[in-house]
Amino acid sequence: MNVNTAAKMTHPELMECISSRKNEIAEKIKTGDTEPAFATGAGSYTCREWDNLIRKFDKTLDAIKEEQKERKETLEDTQKEAFSVSLLEPETVKRNYFMEKINGTYKGPSVPYEYLAKDGVIEYKGVIFTCNSDWNAICLGDMGNRKNVLTIPLSEGGCLMVNRDNFGDLSQAITMFSPEDQNLIMRAIADDRKAQSAQNEIEEEKNSIGDDAEKNVLDDDRILNRLTTDRNEEPKDQKGV
Repeated sequence: MNVNTAAKMTHPELMECISSRKNEIAEKIKTGDTEPAFATGAGSYTCREWDNLIRKFDKTLDAIKEEQKERKETLEDTQKEAFSVSLLEPETVKRNYFMEKINGTYKGPSVPYEYLAKDGVIEYKGVIFTCNSDWNAICLGDMGNRKNVLTIPLSEGGCLMVNRDNFGDLSQAITMFSPEDQNLIMRAIADDRKAQSAQNEIEEEKNSIGDDAEKNVLDDDRILNRLTTDRNEEPKDQKGV
């Protein structure tokens, strides 16, 4: 309370204020809360409360520093391991695509899902895919008759080439592919089946037209032969009429 406010108060008001202040001090003495408080921001802290707050902050800061130190050590160990691996022969180790991307040496896989391949072959749930880097493809089934091979572009580049006779094997190994590629594969197979069905209908119509045409030719030949035969058998006296 400032002096100007106290000067405006009546004697009973002053006595009541003093009594209230005495009671407040007495209560603090009982609880041991007699330290001076100072305001900071929207709060007010005693020296003891402030010290406790600082200690908690220091503990949190130390924990953060320790975690950062451990993460740095882990990263350094990973980089050392990757560097050691890169010194070995490429045929004896698995490529570290993460470090290649960091170092700027990543050129992408020569075939899709190359990381699953061993000696140019991917075996998944008993289904065998062969890798063909020239086509940037993994192949399922006989590739000799390319007319019976469906080529499906994949989401990360490259393609899957599958013989139509091996669609059953492909369905058995479908979980090897990413969700995006599974969607592409199923859509391509559905479209291919529609196209094959339409092609079969066209072939059937062509065959049907050919059969009808051949039948018409045979019928025409029979009629012509009959007319010729009837004319040859016509009586001589009628010929002279």
